[in-house]
Amino acid sequence: MKHSHFPLYVDITGKHILVVGAGNIALRRIQTLLKFQTDITVTASEIHPEISALADHISVIQREYRTEDLAGRDIVLACTDSGQVNRRIAAECRERGILVNTADNKELCDFYFPSVIVKDEVVIGINAGGKNHRAVKETREYLEKMQYMSLN
Repeated sequence: MKHSHFPLYVDITGKHILVVGAGNIALRRIQTLLKFQTDITVTASEIHPEISALADHISVIQREYRTEDLAGRDIVLACTDSGQVNRRIAAECRERGILVNTADNKELCDFYFPSVIVKDEVVIGINAGGKNHRAVKETREYLEKMQYMSLN
């Protein structure tokens, strides 16, 4: 049996996070990260309008990824629509000891990006090891519904 990833909650305060790519997946991950961290830089040749709207909270660089973008980074999310670029980013992060997550290939991930629910001081992370995104979404929606119902 292949090992599972251990769910580890980490304080990312002060961590320098780079998101490469600025489409829908990047947007969802940035929105989640902003609940915990504000030192986020996004670089992409095309920027989702909702990511542009977050420019007061994050740094946005509109251009192609460059290796030097990794300088000083602690965590990198490769969210481009190019598997080749994501593989390159993962390899360059590994060479530098930077934690990396790729949106398209779980085998290249040092960690999986969970679906997150935050209610007061309670944080719930939901993950299926990159295998069943629908089950993760349905579980999150179920828990959010239960949370809403318990407030009434």
